[in-house]
Amino acid sequence: MLVTLPARPRVALLLVRPLVRAIDWGPLAVVAAFAAGLVGLVEHGETLPGGDALVLMRICGTLLGAAAAFGLVDAMSADLGAAAVPRWVRQALRCLLPGGAAVAIWLAAFAYVLTRLPEGALFPVGDLLIEMGVCLGIALAAAATAVRLAPGRQAAMAAVVVQLAMVLGTILLPQQVRLWPPTCGFGYWDQAHLFWLAMLPLPYLWLVLAGRDLRR
Repeated sequence: MLVTLPARPRVALLLVRPLVRAIDWGPLAVVAAFAAGLVGLVEHGETLPGGDALVLMRICGTLLGAAAAFGLVDAMSADLGAAAVPRWVRQALRCLLPGGAAVAIWLAAFAYVLTRLPEGALFPVGDLLIEMGVCLGIALAAAATAVRLAPGRQAAMAAVVVQLAMVLGTILLPQQVRLWPPTCGFGYWDQAHLFWLAMLPLPYLWLVLAGRDLRR
């Protein structure tokens, strides 16, 4: 028996191929190459100290989130007029495609780093993925807001500035409330990641609001 999708999901699926061609993948490709170069500095057979691996994955996560923000830049948005597909559907796909690619690249880097860690080293993928998810969400939400105000790459650059300002601001917090513990599983690691987990939905709620279609 054939199953027919409702009209809107079917149209959204049809949009995937043209959006894949329309999205600016250049920044994501550059960051992916940079991340591959970073992890490739660890030669085969050498071990990577846990602290260095932690910094490496955080750098990769921050940069990949910033690069994914360029996927929301739509050069034709001003010319679409009353499009058949709501704006929020187009923007959701523009978030999912580069955002999913960024997460996949990060997980590939994480898998490689795991093979270079000393035996028995603690390196929790869940906690680090939450950090990456917050950074990605902030970049996408900032870009979704900026593209309403300015066309072109300057909107994505504004999102990058917002995201990097957030990262630098939290790095400079006093040690008692620092959100980037330097050692996995020790000290204030659990408390910091409870905060990260609580923060995770916020940028995505912001993203939903920023991506809605204001025209009725």
